[in-house]
Amino acid sequence: MEKISKYLEDKRFIQWIFNPNNELEKWWKTFETVNPKEKKNILLARNVLLKLKTTDKNLTEEEKINLFTRILKQIEVKENNRKKKRIINGFLKYAAVAILFFSIGAIIFYKKDNFIPKFYSQNVFEAVPDNEAKLIRPDGKNILLEEKKSVIEHRQDGQIVVNNNILEVTSPIKKGAPELNQLIIPWGKTSEILLPDGTKVYLNAGSRIVYPEYFNDKNREVFLVGEAYFQVEPDKNHPFIVQTTDIRIKVLGTQFNVSAYPADNIIETTLVEGSVRLALNNTRLFSESTELKPNQLASYDKTSKKTKLLLVDTDNYTLWKDGMFKFETTDLSRVVKKLERFYNIRFHYADPLHGSIKISGKLELGENCDEIINRVALAASVKIVKKGENYFEIN
Repeated sequence: MEKISKYLEDKRFIQWIFNPNNELEKWWKTFETVNPKEKKNILLARNVLLKLKTTDKNLTEEEKINLFTRILKQIEVKENNRKKKRIINGFLKYAAVAILFFSIGAIIFYKKDNFIPKFYSQNVFEAVPDNEAKLIRPDGKNILLEEKKSVIEHRQDGQIVVNNNILEVTSPIKKGAPELNQLIIPWGKTSEILLPDGTKVYLNAGSRIVYPEYFNDKNREVFLVGEAYFQVEPDKNHPFIVQTTDIRIKVLGTQFNVSAYPADNIIETTLVEGSVRLALNNTRLFSESTELKPNQLASYDKTSKKTKLLLVDTDNYTLWKDGMFKFETTDLSRVVKKLERFYNIRFHYADPLHGSIKISGKLELGENCDEIINRVALAASVKIVKKGENYFEIN
């Protein structure tokens, strides 16, 4: 399944299957020709999507996920009967894919050892448009965010300010379990959120965060898919916890970055100041945890289930929140992936080996995407040719 996940999570691939046009048809046919070894994976991913399209009735959230699970199980059996257990271990990873397929918002799945019930499911009734950022309120109301960078403030008195506009909301009664907000930021956009406790969160492109209307538990917990930078308001009596599909990060007051995109096999946590503690979701009471010190990066491998600590320049992992990318002897493929997410564009390698070219530099991200791409091409000594409105080829 790892071989087809990159297609299942590629909105342009899904568009090609369901709503093809001449540009998409030409691009993907060229891709198949240049990458003949990928034809089998593309066909497999295509079959998954077509199976998901065949249902005519309106399914419940549970039925949708059950359908998705059965399809994945069928694929696993066909690939190798000895790999049946992989669907169980990998299910959390593909829950995010199911979200994308069915556009039902954040249906959040966890291993049950360490998770609280409020994050099991967040129901959303309207489809999530490909290029629309939105804040989904507990009552199901969608607040569309048209700006490239949106700013959301949850004030302690219950008021919510979105891009300098105060929403008409009723102040929540702080009794019982708080209801959940969901913020969805597509490729090409970012957002800045001030949570009710004063914690500031920068949400990167292609990410979503689920968080309560207010914090009333012993822990302040949020759920993240994608990448975010956290500036946590100190509160020694109420630890702040970031949940992802594979790990949870516990802090008291600190600044750190988490990159946990479903398509990536590595989850990276970079500590700028303070301290954080990481644990797998299937451990209890933070046993077998890993503690980070400032300027350390914890790299968690979803396959091996192992965490590696590295001493890093944190700017290389955090400056995106300030509209800048900084990299040192970094693979071109990693830089390109960041650009794809930030600008909502797509690159194709004429020679896959180009992805391993090491480059260093700093990019001040602005509106002129073409200029940024030219600078990357110059740094990598390659040619990047525009093939369509949002498609580029690296030669």
